Amino acid sequence: MILWGFLIGMVFCAAALSLLYVNDHRVADKFGSAGTMFTAWCAFGMLLMAGTYGLGLLIPGLVAATVLVARKSRLGQWLSPLSPYKLPLGVAALICSIATWLGVLNLMKELPNG
Repeated sequence: MILWGFLIGMVFCAAALSLLYVNDHRVADKFGSAGTMFTAWCAFGMLLMAGTYGLGLLIPGLVAATVLVARKSRLGQWLSPLSPYKLPLGVAALICSIATWLGVLNLMKELPNG
């Protein structure tokens, strides 16, 4: 659950952040862009923390670096037909990060208190 939630959430983050990067110059929907930026960056941080705890350092580090590089690549131009759906993509990334944290918390319940 942790791995799949992490990977799917990072794909949604990459899509939302790359759409934001492409639409920086022609911002018609300021609320949608602001909401997408907030949800995508919150999900990115939460996924990175949960992935580091649940999967180690290598996989989350490589995937996070890939997302940050893909954000400024031509991925956003290929995804431009999905531009009206950038806020739902950010919210989906946030939901995946919550599911990933639920998996991490399942791992944590085995830890002793203290």
